Amino acid sequence: MSLIGQAWRRLVFLLRRRQLDEDLAEELRQHAALKAQKNAAAGMDPEEAAYAAHRQLGNVTRQMEESRQSWGFPFLESVAQDIGYGLRGLRKAPGFTTVAMLTLALGIGSCTAVFSVVYAVLLRPLPYQDSPRMVHVWTVSPRFPEFKMGQSIPNMNDIKALAHSFDATAAYETRRMNLTGNGEPEQLSVPAVSPGFFAFFGVHPVRGREFFPEDEQEKDGDVVLLSYGFWQRHFAGDPNVVGSRIMLEQKPYTVAGVLPRGFSFPEKSDAWVPFVIDPKHKTERGRWMYFMLAKLRGGVSLPVAQAEMDGIAAGTARQYPKEAEGIQFSLVTLQEATVADGRDALVALLGAVGFLLLIACANVSNLVLSRGLKRQREIALRAALGASRVRIVRQLLTESLLVACAGGFAGIALAVVGIQAFRALAPASFPRLAELRVEPTTALIACIITAFAGILCGLVPALSASRANLNLAIKEKTADAHLGRLSLRGFLVIVEVALALVLLTGSALMVQSIVRLLRVDTGWRTDHLLTASLNLSKTRYGSADAQRLFIQRLLDALRAQPQFTGVAFTNNSLMAGSTSLTDFDPATLGINDKKTTLEARSVSPGYFETLGVRLGRGRFFNDHDVKGAPQAVIINESFARRFFSGQDPLGKILKFSPNPADQCQIVGQVSDTRDISLNAQPRLQVYFPLLQDPFSGMTIVVRSALEPSTAVAQLQRSVWSVDNDQPLTKVQSMSDVITTSVAGPRFRAWLLSVFAFTGLTLTLIGIYGVISYSVGQRTQEMGIRMALGAPRSNILRLILREGVVLALAGAVCGLTGSYFLMRLLASQLFEIKPSDPLTLSGAALLMVTVALAGAYIPARRATKVDPMIALRYE
Repeated sequence: MSLIGQAWRRLVFLLRRRQLDEDLAEELRQHAALKAQKNAAAGMDPEEAAYAAHRQLGNVTRQMEESRQSWGFPFLESVAQDIGYGLRGLRKAPGFTTVAMLTLALGIGSCTAVFSVVYAVLLRPLPYQDSPRMVHVWTVSPRFPEFKMGQSIPNMNDIKALAHSFDATAAYETRRMNLTGNGEPEQLSVPAVSPGFFAFFGVHPVRGREFFPEDEQEKDGDVVLLSYGFWQRHFAGDPNVVGSRIMLEQKPYTVAGVLPRGFSFPEKSDAWVPFVIDPKHKTERGRWMYFMLAKLRGGVSLPVAQAEMDGIAAGTARQYPKEAEGIQFSLVTLQEATVADGRDALVALLGAVGFLLLIACANVSNLVLSRGLKRQREIALRAALGASRVRIVRQLLTESLLVACAGGFAGIALAVVGIQAFRALAPASFPRLAELRVEPTTALIACIITAFAGILCGLVPALSASRANLNLAIKEKTADAHLGRLSLRGFLVIVEVALALVLLTGSALMVQSIVRLLRVDTGWRTDHLLTASLNLSKTRYGSADAQRLFIQRLLDALRAQPQFTGVAFTNNSLMAGSTSLTDFDPATLGINDKKTTLEARSVSPGYFETLGVRLGRGRFFNDHDVKGAPQAVIINESFARRFFSGQDPLGKILKFSPNPADQCQIVGQVSDTRDISLNAQPRLQVYFPLLQDPFSGMTIVVRSALEPSTAVAQLQRSVWSVDNDQPLTKVQSMSDVITTSVAGPRFRAWLLSVFAFTGLTLTLIGIYGVISYSVGQRTQEMGIRMALGAPRSNILRLILREGVVLALAGAVCGLTGSYFLMRLLASQLFEIKPSDPLTLSGAALLMVTVALAGAYIPARRATKVDPMIALRYE
């Protein structure tokens, strides 16, 4: 008979199980009756004939069992029996079931939640067509080796002409544009994009049309494409929005279409305009202000494409040595660029929750082992009655898997809640935050983790219990029957302590790093400072004179407010992770040194006074440092130490190019500051007068003792008194700016601390359980010791010593692991070494203290045992 036929027959038999049992019993009775009749006919007594018939038939029960083997699916039936028996056993032990389930739920839930984040950020492809093949084409110059910059138009054209690794390319330029004409002015993110930009991503407008090549020549006037969110917010989803007009930079733009929901590349854009290139930029090879994207051809790997780009860069450097010496074109996948520096942090968090899961499994294994020790007589009896070791192991593993499944379902629910909490608590800059959710893929991973946890928790205890000595287990009690199992329980506690110590060490390092970061001396006062970004319209303020006039008028308006004790402008944001750079040749000072880069910042009069930056020599900028006055520059202490060691730099001339207009006289020297980020070391820095060389994009800094809300309103009114169509953005206190700048590291430290505290708690429970079990097993011994005169302090030390030995063994293993594993956190630490001895020793001391706390309660309970009761203890 075929396998399918056999399966069908067994299924039919299984459905008719009761009828077949009755038929089989009746058939066996008939066989017995016939044999009895035959025996009676041979002259036997009727009663003796019946007994002889049963002996001739043999073991009826065994024959019935063997017959049933061919009816259904015996293995599945035995598994079902194991499940039923396991459920009944777990129901009879609610305390064990609840604690084990919650412990596993905590480990599985945390692991699932963090893996969901890792999957969404690192593994799930970006929501664009062919996103795995998309790359950024960056420029890396030896003048600015630590920065990845965009492309110049000539370089971009060369790459398009020479590269054979790309299917398609696209370009864009980030821009901020002011929206006016309807209510309060608003600043929008409006990048300029090349033709085919949206086709590159595989998106098409849900309303209207895409940009045409002729839109670059503005043949049909200025046009704009809106994001779905801006369309809903500004036009309330008006279906007739195509063809309407909005005012951007004081110019009317016609709405050509609306992009689909969810597309906002790059940087949460509100709208897009055509790529109109300034004619002078078409020949400037060193103006790296445009961003280039490319899509790799099918079958072309990133290393192969990078090798081709290296060849193109080398050819460009040979052909244009002055503008492109040492230049490189670096390819970075779009997904990696989106993740930025978050990969190492996410991998560290994934490792942390993996340790937490192992701690939870070790804890549950200890619980299962304790329960198995209490059931050893039952297991031994089952073995004595014929149960094989495989069947006993399977039964115990089934119970562990049932507990793990309950914990897994609870863990998935916990993961869903955890993801929501993660989205609410994570900093806004966290990559792909809106995409975080528990997906079917991660739920499947959770199921695999659940099965792994069930096997891990139950296998060792099951194998240990199945090796029970039948004679010893069936007897009432023997002192040596528990030694092997106790050592196994101790080993599990050592594993818990070691893993928890690694978590604790990582958490301590991260917390200390954050504390040290927040205590960094920035070189200026951060209290009572309010900052805001301002972007002048290029239509109204297209010339330097118009920008200079606006800055002067706004300075006067703000200085007239008595609430503001200090007012200043700067061309770059403070503590925002960005800066402006310029290159400088020390040879212009007669110093034989290689070219270097300087941090350059243009500031208005009052900048240093408002921030409280210390003046070392000379003077600050004032209202006389304007157009037509001698070009002035202020240097910082690092610059003075590097190029004017032992000299007075005042009056010296700095040449930034052969152009006489780029030659500046040093009028002052100020202290070093950290104005890019707290963890960025002070660089060589020069300051230029903003009123001599103004910018359209600026940051306003005011110092005021007013409440932030009042100060913001006053600041906005002062700006509108100069230009009623000028919006302010990113208005926040400097305290909030600094908090935002460290939000990522602080959030990671907080998460790691939560995992470490949870691991510490589980370890405490594990140590308590082991010592409690040991005390329970040695109750009679304690009674004998006290009856013979042993003081209670000796009993207390005896029990505590057991906990300390386990904790010290685990601490040694944990310190060894921490010494090597903490190096993976080195890139995320600030001014503290991964092997910091104080941190390692402090974490170990805390772990031993926790072990003592876990052992003290059962040890204290042991000292209060009545010797007479203990001597009668079974």
